[in-house]
Amino acid sequence: MTARRPRRFLPMVWHFARVSERESYTFRWGRGSGVITVHRGDVRGSHGEETLLCTIPVGIDWTEENDLRRQARQWLRAREQHQRARP
Repeated sequence: MTARRPRRFLPMVWHFARVSERESYTFRWGRGSGVITVHRGDVRGSHGEETLLCTIPVGIDWTEENDLRRQARQWLRAREQHQRARP
């Protein structure tokens, strides 16, 4: 029996965001996946899950790369607000 490969949702887009000198994220969205994956560091072009931080359910497909940039900005803003609210 051969090992089954995980399904890759292609085409796929990536967006890299540097938050600070020590903190950066790569957002990846495969058409048909229904989720955006958030990874630590710069993993543009990767299909692996080694640096996976979280997934963002979106339930829709991207139509242009700006869709991913918009979703990434929303996630980063929400993350920043959550960190500020912590005691």
